[in-house]
Amino acid sequence: METKSLKVEISVHATPDQGHLSLGVLNSVLISQSWVTEEFFVDESDDGNITSLGSYPDSFSFPDMPSLLRFQDFTPTNVHQQIKSHFNDHVLSRLITDHIVVESRRRDLPQGPLLITVFLRFTKKEYIVLPCNSAPQTTKVEGTCAVCLEDISDTKEQALCQPPGCAPLFHEVCLIKWLDRHDSCPLCRQSTNSLTNNPSKALEELGEA
Repeated sequence: METKSLKVEISVHATPDQGHLSLGVLNSVLISQSWVTEEFFVDESDDGNITSLGSYPDSFSFPDMPSLLRFQDFTPTNVHQQIKSHFNDHVLSRLITDHIVVESRRRDLPQGPLLITVFLRFTKKEYIVLPCNSAPQTTKVEGTCAVCLEDISDTKEQALCQPPGCAPLFHEVCLIKWLDRHDSCPLCRQSTNSLTNNPSKALEELGEA
């Protein structure tokens, strides 16, 4: 099972525009953005313990060229109208507008055109819940853990784990360590990430985000 959430981080910084972008009279806002995916493993057999699997650039998003917007002034209404026409998202536009307006009113800024840089970082958090048959061994189990190559039948009181849709059993600890570096079953190489298994679905979900 996999669940998702999206976090947006906004950083804004204003400097006097020395005429390179202002055309002499207009204020400029330069907007850049990036997308990152952060994965977490949820262990249902350990009271829902969550382990970070790391983060990486979102492979389904394309790098956006910085956007340059011109402003006569930084009144909230004027800023919001242009930002909303650019992003077409009311909530996100309001957040960006608030940051720009507050930054433009810094008392240490001199009079004259300003250059405000805005950096947006979108982090898509994915929580991978891997169903595990995590009971201490009470019956004979044949086979070998493909990660540590130890005979499963020789282990005692050690939890076993089975990836969804896969037949092999692994030591739970071994599989968690494996998923920290890979997103596929050690034997059949079927991805445990539903987005990787279904690229068209991934693109649809990215469009909805």
